[in-house]
Parts: sequence; C-alpha cells; structure tokens
Amino acid sequence: MLKVLTVIACLWVIICQPGIVFGQSISEAGRIDLKENFELCVKKLKGPYSENFCVCKDGSRVAVTGPDGKVIPRPCGEKGQLFCSAFRAPWAEKLGKQGLYLGNLFARDLFLWDSFSDHHNLVRGYILENYFLETHPKHKLAELRAYGGLSGAEFEAAAAPRFFERYVSGPTFDDFKHYLLASELQRRFFVRKDLGQIDKVRILSSRIQSSNPKFKPLRDAIHNQISAQLIPKVEFYRNGLSKGTDKTLYDELITEMRRLTDISEKDIKNQLEEIQDAPLRISLSQQIHQTDTASVESSITQLCSMMARARQVVAARTLNAADSRRLIDLNIISAAVVHNRCNSFLDQNVKMNIQQALELLIALSDAAYGTGLLSSREQDAAKTYLSRLLQSKEIDRVRFYEEFRKADRVVEWALNTVRFVFADTMEKWSSVLPEVQFISDDILRSSPLLIYARVSKKINDHITTTMGINHDFLGEKVGSEVRVLNPGLALGELKINPDQGSYTREQIVALAETPAELEPAAGIITMGEGNMVSHVQLLARSLGIPNIALPPHLFQKLQKASGEKIFFLVSPGGKVSLKRADTVNDKEKAIFSEYMRNKKRKSDGFLETKKSKLPIDRSKLNLKDKTPLDLRHAWRAESGVRYGPKAAFLGELKRLFPDKVSRGIVLPFGIYYEHYQRARVIVPDVLSKQIKIEENESLPRFVERSFNEFFGTLLSSGKTEEELSAWIRPRLQVIQHSLKETPLSPELREALRREFRHQGLFLGHHEEETVGCFVRSDTNVEDLENFNGAGLNLTIFNLKTFREILNCIKEVWASPFSYRSFSWRQTLIDEPLWVLPSIVILESVASEKSGVLISADPRTGDTTKMLLATSEGVGGAVDGSPAETLLWSETGISLLMQFKSPWRRLLKTEGGSVVTASTGNQHVLTPAEIEQLVSATRKISSSIPSARDMWGKERPWDIEFGFQSGKLWLFQVRPFVGNDEINNLVALRELDTIRTTKKNVTLDEVLP
Repeated sequence: MLKVLTVIACLWVIICQPGIVFGQSISEAGRIDLKENFELCVKKLKGPYSENFCVCKDGSRVAVTGPDGKVIPRPCGEKGQLFCSAFRAPWAEKLGKQGLYLGNLFARDLFLWDSFSDHHNLVRGYILENYFLETHPKHKLAELRAYGGLSGAEFEAAAAPRFFERYVSGPTFDDFKHYLLASELQRRFFVRKDLGQIDKVRILSSRIQSSNPKFKPLRDAIHNQISAQLIPKVEFYRNGLSKGTDKTLYDELITEMRRLTDISEKDIKNQLEEIQDAPLRISLSQQIHQTDTASVESSITQLCSMMARARQVVAARTLNAADSRRLIDLNIISAAVVHNRCNSFLDQNVKMNIQQALELLIALSDAAYGTGLLSSREQDAAKTYLSRLLQSKEIDRVRFYEEFRKADRVVEWALNTVRFVFADTMEKWSSVLPEVQFISDDILRSSPLLIYARVSKKINDHITTTMGINHDFLGEKVGSEVRVLNPGLALGELKINPDQGSYTREQIVALAETPAELEPAAGIITMGEGNMVSHVQLLARSLGIPNIALPPHLFQKLQKASGEKIFFLVSPGGKVSLKRADTVNDKEKAIFSEYMRNKKRKSDGFLETKKSKLPIDRSKLNLKDKTPLDLRHAWRAESGVRYGPKAAFLGELKRLFPDKVSRGIVLPFGIYYEHYQRARVIVPDVLSKQIKIEENESLPRFVERSFNEFFGTLLSSGKTEEELSAWIRPRLQVIQHSLKETPLSPELREALRREFRHQGLFLGHHEEETVGCFVRSDTNVEDLENFNGAGLNLTIFNLKTFREILNCIKEVWASPFSYRSFSWRQTLIDEPLWVLPSIVILESVASEKSGVLISADPRTGDTTKMLLATSEGVGGAVDGSPAETLLWSETGISLLMQFKSPWRRLLKTEGGSVVTASTGNQHVLTPAEIEQLVSATRKISSSIPSARDMWGKERPWDIEFGFQSGKLWLFQVRPFVGNDEINNLVALRELDTIRTTKKNVTLDEVLP
C-alpha cells in the first residue's frame, strides 16, 4: 500500500539490459505495424514466403509453376538457373524494412545482398529466427519451413559459405560489435560443403517419402535446408514407426545427415588444410600437432590458445574473406571439441587442485574470446585476475574469495555481449516473439563458458564452504552466480516480468529487462547486473531494498515460484536467502522480527512526534527570496533553506573548480512558492467529470484538501493500493496541470532575463537564443545526508531558446507531483505539503563521455579505492545506460564491466539531444582522464566536509562528471548514501560472520 509506515520499497534499473531499451524504443505506430505484418506472416498459407521463383543466370526471375499450377520443367530454359526459392511476401518485406527479417534463405538473400540497408540486422534475423524455430517446432513458422520447394538444400549449402564471407568482409563489419554475430550465424548453419553427400541425403529422404507419404514434412524440411537440428526429428519419427517396419533407410539417412553436420576432432585438421594463407596454416597446424601427445589439460590449453589467435587474425582483417570464414568455422569446431574434452575430463571425477582449475579457467577465457563472447579487453582482464591468484602458493582465504569474484564476472560479461550484439533489433523481435529474449542462455550454454561456469563453481563451492558462505535460492544452495547489488529485506508476492503499473509496492518483481523507470516495489531481481550507480540504483541503495542479479538459468527457475509469497533477504556482507515464505527458518524469522520491530519503533516515533527519516523544518525555510541567483553565490549552509542541496553543492564546486563547473542560475524555493500560491486549480478536460473542485479554488487549497483526505483518511481506511492509486493519480495530474498552465510572473521573466544577460548566456542581441541550458529539479528532499532521491524528478536537456527555458521551468516545478515521484517520496517524509522544488539552470556541456564516481568501493566502503562508471555521450551511467565500470586504487585499475551499447546520447547544436551510434571503442576513459578525475576527487574530499553515517564515519562522495575534448567537467556532488538501518541489524551482522578453520588458501588444495 501507499502507506507511510509500510516496508520501504525499491527502485532498480538494469543496465540493458539491458541497454536494449535505452535510446531505441519503438513508437506505438511502429509497434502496431510490426504486429499486423507479423500476424500476416503467421496467418497466410505460405506465411512470410511468396510463391516460388527461379532466378536465371541473366538475373531474371521466372515463376516455377504455370497458370495451371503445374511445375514448369527447366523454367530458365537455355539461360540456365542460379537458384530456385521462395522470396519474401509483401508483409515480410515490410517487417524487413523495420529491421526484423523472417523467412530467411541464403541463396535468395545472397542474390539480393546489395538491396539490404543493414546486413547486421539481416544476420540477427537469421540467428533469432533459427533459435525460435528450433525451440518451438510446433509453431506455424517452424512448420512452414517444411513447405515443399522453399529452396533447394543444394542451393542453400552452396550459398551459405558465400553469404558468410560477404558478411565478415563487409565494410561495416567490426570485430567488437559483430564477431559474435558471425560466429553464431556459422555455428547455427554449420554444414559441410559436400554437394554429393547433400544429394545423397535428399535422395534418401525422397525414397522414404515415396513409401511413406506422412514423411513429406520432414522430407521437405531436409530438401529446403539440412541442419543438425533435424536429426532428432527424424529419429523421433523413426522410433514411432510400428513394430516390424523396415527402418534401414531411416538409419542410413540419419547416418548421412550426421556425416554432414557432426563435428569431430579430425575436422580441426581438415579445416586447417583448407586455409589458403600458407604461413598461417602452417603455424596453426604446428600448434594443433602439439595436442596429439599432450595431456588433456595441455591439449585443451593449446586448442583454446589457437581459438584466441584465430579470432585475432580475423579481427586484423588481413585475410581474404574465405579464410576469415574458415577461421570462424575452425573456432566453432574447436569450441565443440573443447566442450567435449572438458566434459569428459570432468565427468571422470578426476581430482583437480586449485592451481589446475585456475589454469583451466585461463584457457577457457581464451576460448570464450575465440567464440566472440568476450572482448579482447575482457579476455585480458579475466586472465590477469586469474594469473594473480597463481602467483602465490598461499593467499588469505577472504582475499582469494574477493579476487576470484572479479574473474567470476566472465559469464556476466558474456551475457552483456549477447545483449549488446542483438540490442539493435531485440525490442522489435521480442514485441512479436517474446521467447527470443532467452537466446542469451542458449548461446552461453552452447559455448565454452558452460565449462567455465562448471569449473568456477568447483572453486567457489570449495572456498565458500570453508568460509561458511552460500546462498539459499528456492531451496537450492548456490554460490557466486548470484550477484548482490543492495542489502535489504522483503516479504511479498513474486511477480515475473510484470508490465509497468501492474504490480504493487508490496510485491517483489523479477525482470529479464528492466525499464529506465520503475514504480515502487518491495524488492528487485534482475537478469544481469546492469548499471550499479544509475540514479535509480543509488535510490534503491539508500532505501535499503533487497536487490540481486541472476544468470539466465537461475532467472528461469524463478518461474516455478511466480505468484507465491517469497521471503527475500540480502545481508550487508553479501549473503542471499530467497525462499518461499512457508520454508523460512528460525534464524530468518528472528531477523525479520528484529527488522520489523525497528520499523515499528520508527513508525511510533513518527506518529507521536511528527518526525520521520526526512523531517522538513518549516521554521528554517526562506520563502521570501524571489530573485534568481548566480550559482557562484550558492552555499551549502543555505541547503534546504533557500534552495536544494544540488545548488548548494554545485556552488561549492564552482568556487573550488571555477573552470570545471559551467555557468548557472539558481531559482530559490521562494520563486516556486510565489507561483504555487498564485495558481488556481485548472482541471484537464479528460478529468473534468472525475475531479470536482470548489469555485475559483486556489491550488494550495486543493492540494491541502487532497492530501488531508489521502493521508488523514484513506490510508487508514483499509483500501487496497490499487484503490489508493486510482484516487491520488488524477489529483496529482490536476496539480501538475495547474502548475504548468499558470503563467510565470512578469517580474520573474525580467529578473531571469537580466541574469542571463549578466552571465553572457544569450547568443546575439535579440536575447532569445541561448548557449544551451539544462533545467534541473532541486527539491528540499533529495541529495540529503541520509537519502539522495536520485532521479525522482525532472531534468530537461539542452534548451536553446529563452522561451523554451521559461516553459520548462514550470515542467520541472510540476515533476515532484508525478505519481512515481510522489509514491516513493511519501514513504519517507513527514510534511507532504512542504516538498519544495528549487531549480538549477546550468549551461550545457556537450560531453562525449559522462558518468559517476564514488570515492570508495561501494560494496566494502574501502576509501582507498574509487568506483568509476562511465558511458559514451551525455547522461552517462546516471540514466541507467550501460557503463564502463572500473575500480581504481593506487595499485591498479580493475575492470568490473565494459561499456557495451550500440548507442550514445549527444547534444544537438540546435538544442535537445539525439541518440546515435556509439563509437565502438573498447575503452571509454583514457588514462589521462582517469588521472584528472582522481585528482579532482581528492581535492573535493580534502576541501568539502563530508556527511557522516550513524557511526560517525564520513560518507564517500557521489560525483557526476563529463569530458569534452579531454577536459573534465563536474555536474554534481552529493553524499553517497547507504542504508544504516539495514547495516545495523544485529541478526544480519551475525549472519555475515565468516567462520573458517583454515585461514589461507594453498594452490595445491584438492577440489571436491
């Protein structure tokens, strides 16, 4: 419920997801168009396919059948044919123009290659369609693949390698962005180019059909495009034949199909022999030759090393297209061999010590890079973290655990890669086929990272068992695959992937892809970590809400608990208990009871003394100041008195770094309050029948009357949250509308014009065009010493005219009355009538990169370290976009997450912003820029007194920054707020106590 005294709820943004949502949302009209054309692809007799045609050698296209419907023999006649196949139907063509390709056939699309505007989306279509068809064989689209004559397997087998080669040699192909696409395309359509073998398979399938007409759908599927995925279907059909039926032809067909599609170790040498570049062929052959006599571990290492080298050569783009394609095929074969060898080795329960396991993980990092799941930067980082652990024969157990967790991020990095490479089209695909979102799990489980996770789990289980650390996940003990984001405690119904607004603050939500904004919920579970310092993530941290990230396979296991009441605990030390409420043990009951007693004590205090976590002291407010103020004259001592903390801290920064903080103007609380007092209630037309007002009612009267009824009567009436929301939402809309529709006073307009003129923020003599400004909300209940309120209210980007700025001032004033802002804020303050917005008008900086720095390790509080999260473009990290995340210390920089987004947001010269392609660089910050940031942070820490937590310890700083042409700009500084209430629970601290009888880890410890 929207009750002040309910358990505090949570906000969370993913990284993209991932990133998938950021920047490229589909318009409503586009979404409707997608769905209409997709429905035609399903409903029409031939789905996304047209009638069949033959393409002749002169490029002409002729029908395969005559007017009578009969097949025309040799339709191209003397001209000769290139291939015969179906084309895309008009509705499938329309989908393709939107970047969603269905009905994919190699021969046809190779012929049409130059007509496609984006070959990367075309390849994404091949991969996503293949994944969906193979995982949903009963779907109409899958059944249509068996439609007779869509294409010939001989045409497809001949065209596929040339299709692959054109893609990998294309002018826009980029290793970082597209290698995984090339690898997945070739893996999913891997067939040997033995046309004689293909013809034999076609003949066998036709012979079976002639004696058994019911085999026709499988015969047609084989004739259209041979794949390994068809073999289980043929086997299933064979096994279902009646007793006594001769199965000889079926067995022969299965054997021949396996010869075409199976991968064996001898294929590595066969593939190497096809490479035309002689020096490369000889070098790689020598490397493979060494594996013949080597131990299993050594041979795996050699294979993985060869895979890394093969990708490096492809990335260098010095080979011809055919050799690049062959090297990718070589890596596909090698990955399968590595997978088989490792599984065989591990299944034999051969005892490994920690050193051997770490060395195997280093090799598998090379293999993951070779398949495209890791970037070269991530490969280097993973190998560095693992190699450090090998440098000492003995290491402190806790330190080993912390260091190993860095290398354990590899699987999550790979998940981000999958999301990154499909981000351009995933929202479109998932809008019509939501199941394709789980392709990430399919790709990871088909890669060497499945073995990496298996070996990593062995190490983690051993270390965590000896330290007394493990997680309880729906009755299953799991280890480091659960990533802790925020400590907290919740009890509520589990909702899986709910639509925005379809859940309540008393429910725990699990989201495969998290939107940029969320309404209140009791707890958050995400698939992948996302951006740990986004505005909403910082807000969640300060509210003390349980928040974890899961890998895809654990996320899918949540489905079995959907709709059930769940106990969700995340301790400050990183232990997780997520279980059905009826299975909670005595210790967890004690923790929950202590937590609720603490909350009740706080609630009772609020009811009796009118004080809560965020008391607003009205006696200190200065509402008489109605003059725009130069940012340079804003002081921390006036925070919450004349203006909000954002202006106060920016004023301090401006004096400390005059060349690193842009020019700005502060509109104090008094200016807003005058506007608010003067406003009359203006009801939007759409609400005129729902909301009744007094005649000529003032806005303050309406707000007081509405809030008194809501907080004084409705909250205690037993109404559901849905009922409370339905009552307050339209009234908040009336408040917002009234603030926006009330004209600004002429005195404010003139005073603001004078200040713009004084600071030189106008361009030209007409005093209409400006240098470009951000209009930022700055209320008296955000950026405080124990709550940051990050991202709850509005910031409007890069306004270029004075008229726009005047209009947007009212927009920003109205933003604290949005339902989202109201519903979060009202659980934390004691005077809802006295939430006051000031405004900071800040000169725009066209940052090429921007982000957030925390002047400590957020997880441990270690002040010798700094966390830097940076994205390309403006609004980096704070808006939930994917971010390069680094942990800095005097001894080095650790990569926690790489920036992986196809997009960035840049400011436009004419005003506003635009989402455009990211640079594709693997690094966002340069070493020189990192040094500037560290130096500025040290100066801030030594010059501005920090807020303190409940134990008197100084809080770290949360600093927003940007870089333009290598120059550092500072946009905000505030205390980095945790949740002292959660950290102070005695029972939780007891849960985090590490119990171990062995202090140090030795590399010769044998893993169970």
